[in-house]
Amino acid sequence: MRLSVLLLALLWAMPGFSQITLVPGERDGQPVYVFENKYIRSEIAYTRARSPLTYFDKITGVEQLRQLAPLSGNHGQHVGHGGVSESVPWTGGSPYMGYLWTQPWEMTSRTYDDHAVLVGEITFPYPDPVTGRLCELRFEKTMTAYEGSTRLRMDYKIENVGERRARFQHCVHGSPCVGGTCDDGDYFYAPGDSSWVVWSGLLPQYEIPDQSWHDWPIPEAVDFRRTETDEGLQLFVPAPWGVIGDDKTQEVMAMVGSKVVIGGEREIPMYMGLTKSGDRYYLEPSLTRHISNHADRWEREGYSVDLDRGEAAVYTVDLAMFHGVSKKQITSVHALLGDYLLLDEPSLVYRADKAVIEIDIAVSGDAQLVVEDTATGKVLWSTDLVPGSVMRIAEDVALTAKEAEVTVLLKNAAGKQVLVGGGTGS
Repeated sequence: MRLSVLLLALLWAMPGFSQITLVPGERDGQPVYVFENKYIRSEIAYTRARSPLTYFDKITGVEQLRQLAPLSGNHGQHVGHGGVSESVPWTGGSPYMGYLWTQPWEMTSRTYDDHAVLVGEITFPYPDPVTGRLCELRFEKTMTAYEGSTRLRMDYKIENVGERRARFQHCVHGSPCVGGTCDDGDYFYAPGDSSWVVWSGLLPQYEIPDQSWHDWPIPEAVDFRRTETDEGLQLFVPAPWGVIGDDKTQEVMAMVGSKVVIGGEREIPMYMGLTKSGDRYYLEPSLTRHISNHADRWEREGYSVDLDRGEAAVYTVDLAMFHGVSKKQITSVHALLGDYLLLDEPSLVYRADKAVIEIDIAVSGDAQLVVEDTATGKVLWSTDLVPGSVMRIAEDVALTAKEAEVTVLLKNAAGKQVLVGGGTGS
């Protein structure tokens, strides 16, 4: 396996060989689209609302999403296929996992020099669980994969196209198996100091009432242990990101959420959900802290999203892999985004005619760390970054003038991001 991964990497590195592809294909008799670059191969099974269905990590040679029943096993009744399931307007309820796997999709694909884009759209009616009145939503998901990156960017727009106010839930129901299996030594983490516990049969020692807030983190919730009981745990942490990691192999699957904007004006929090029981776990970014259509709970604050006629909810979730990062590092990380994580706040100090830079960084794909003169944009120093480990950057960069200031940037196929600059270092 390791040899084949090495050969693939060498092939992708050959001059003239395409660095990002998006092509139609077939799996189990169902149409799929396939993203592929030097680091990942990912199948999008849109007819089953699995986007992605697979996420093969070429760095380790491991499929990082659980693969369950074949796609052909779905005949009008929901079947667990694994992967990442898009669940709208609810997860638990009828139909189970919502309507996106029951309706036809409109698909559009485009490939550019350094990224590829797949857009899926679907419009569907559904009854409000409380009133029974018919609502209608248009769900649009845009997936972008980049040259030389494990990152899959997932942009969402959910619009109320019906005649009345619409309430809904959206859960990105991920089924990871980080390191290839769900086993002892795996863990869940999201930053924060509180969690909404839906049910906690796995944690009887805490005596946490269902549907209540509890301090976070909870060590027994963070760590995964296989169990033989039917008891489980479901909780949601208000947080910008969540991960499932394997501390044995130091592999980390991250899901990173953006702000959730409703109607172009108001914002609501995003939650990072964990569900686990028996021999598996789920990583679930969610717009709500409850994901079932129980009529007695639908109207509680934080249990559904309300859209007036013509309003839309707009937000982004990034899926990415990091390697060579320990659980201890993740639980104290300074920042985590789809393209990189920082163990500590970057340090930028000016000394005489130099800028002294110190950064501990891991990237999810090929990138450049660049130091520019802030006033002129002139590149003063740069170095290549590759995924696979945490890199310690310590560099003295000569200034163009004594009073000059610098900006430290991360550049990759997705664009550029400022890490620190303008003289605001620590």
